[in-house]
Amino acid sequence: MFNFSKKILFLIAIVSFSSVFGVSTKKTPKKKYYDQGYKIERHTLMQAYNTPARVNVNGCRDLFVEGSFIYWRPQEKGLTIGATSSSGLVTVPVEILNLDTRHKSGFKVGVGGHSNFDDWSVLAQYTRFNRDSKDSYEKSLTFTPDWLTQEGNIVEALWNLDFNLFDLEISRPNFTGKHLILSPLAGISGGWINQRYEVSNVSSIAKSFSDSWLIGPKAGIKSFWQLRGDFKFLGEIEAAIFYQDFYKISYEERSALNNAFFERATMVKHYLIPNLNLGAGLSFGSYFYKDKWHIDILTKFEFSYFWNQNQMRYLLNQLKFTRFNAGSLMLQGITASLRLDF
Repeated sequence: MFNFSKKILFLIAIVSFSSVFGVSTKKTPKKKYYDQGYKIERHTLMQAYNTPARVNVNGCRDLFVEGSFIYWRPQEKGLTIGATSSSGLVTVPVEILNLDTRHKSGFKVGVGGHSNFDDWSVLAQYTRFNRDSKDSYEKSLTFTPDWLTQEGNIVEALWNLDFNLFDLEISRPNFTGKHLILSPLAGISGGWINQRYEVSNVSSIAKSFSDSWLIGPKAGIKSFWQLRGDFKFLGEIEAAIFYQDFYKISYEERSALNNAFFERATMVKHYLIPNLNLGAGLSFGSYFYKDKWHIDILTKFEFSYFWNQNQMRYLLNQLKFTRFNAGSLMLQGITASLRLDF
């Protein structure tokens, strides 16, 4: 009887010890101060990286204006003037004559503001670049210009580009490190690109036209790396996809003597056009007048690429039954900007 009671007490002690151990090792869930996966408030977590990095002046307007002087070189594939004749391929090879373009000036203007809602920034900007490029050749041997059917030893070419683009974008600069600021952006762009190309010699004149408007979404990111003092290095990349309507494409060649037509054709076309923009440069910014104003000076190199813009050449090749994709338009050069926040 004594042994049986001893065994009962031993079993009760084991069960009690297991219960106490299980309770002591059970994890207590931590109390969460925010709903994970949803927005958080400023008082919830300590601010650190990814906090807003926009310019913040001591004022109630939170607006800014900016202006830019652009010095770009326009280039477009498919503007070859012609090829020379050769008296003997062994000693004199055929020479391809291209339109030589140079850097031209233009401008950008913009206005924007900052929002108190999550520190977003809005910018509206207009870019205008309207310039002519001229070139001429005179050779001892006659040659047939690529845009003319009549031969000659003197040829002149004139290309006019009328480039106008409007941008509306929203962005949010934020600290990603002690020296790195990233600013993702998204928006919409639109405008028009008109072109004129004229090639002439003593016997004939060829004129081509391409008028179009375009609109589409864009997205990209800008990065600023903080250097010594108030200097920053800038790097940016943007991409867009445009719906472009070429509502007027024409080509005609007339006689320089009696205005009789040698060739004449028109075409309309519309499709989606990709666009890529790259930029890199250096900026200097500083607050002044009791931090109520901020000035930023920026110099950068820009490169912009628009696919399938030379519809004039595409039309000409259709007349010659030659397969040729429409050449792309390239704009590259220096942009100097001044921005004022107030």
